[in-house]
Amino acid sequence: MYESPVVLIIADDASFPRDLISRWQLERTVPGFTVMSTERLNGASGNFDIALAGPVRNGRLTAVLKSLDDGSHPVICILESAHELQTVKTEYPRLLALQRHEGWLESVMLVATECLKRVELAARVRKAEHSAAANAGHAALGRYILETRHDFNNLLTSALGNAELLLLDGGNLAEVARDQLETIHTMTLQMHEIMQRFSSLAAEIQVAEKQSQDETPKLSQMTVSAP
Repeated sequence: MYESPVVLIIADDASFPRDLISRWQLERTVPGFTVMSTERLNGASGNFDIALAGPVRNGRLTAVLKSLDDGSHPVICILESAHELQTVKTEYPRLLALQRHEGWLESVMLVATECLKRVELAARVRKAEHSAAANAGHAALGRYILETRHDFNNLLTSALGNAELLLLDGGNLAEVARDQLETIHTMTLQMHEIMQRFSSLAAEIQVAEKQSQDETPKLSQMTVSAP
């Protein structure tokens, strides 16, 4: 399951994070928040999903934007003037710059929510890629077992046959040797049963795949012919 996202808010104006968090708490899904002033900027870590930069002290905006402009997270910068807005858009094209105006909270919420949706989608894609890579390894192992199961079964048959022949002549064996031979026979039988189950499972999968392939064209025809 996807973990709750974390929003990093950087601002020197205490009202900015307060207003933003209060508005966010009206939503159905509320992320976690990390609030930080520019004085603590060096302590910022990458443990967040999106960053929002608000009003900061004079001369500190450039340092804030440089620290966030690494491309690893979405960044929304809320600026006071149109001049600042144009400057940031020119110097930091990867950042999302918005001007603070009446109704700015709704604009920020709309953009931030969409960014978090993309962050979640990217996380799901990465998880699916990892699962696909793991499944590919399992599939390769399964194919190898399928390709070698006949040879393996032949080896097991030979081992079972020889063990049974020796047990038939068990009177000439020492008690310890006979016990060991019976253990070999029992374990070989269990391995044979495992391989038989594997073969049955492979056959079941092939039947299920064939049924699925046969049903797909029928469903397609039904869809096409539907009014």
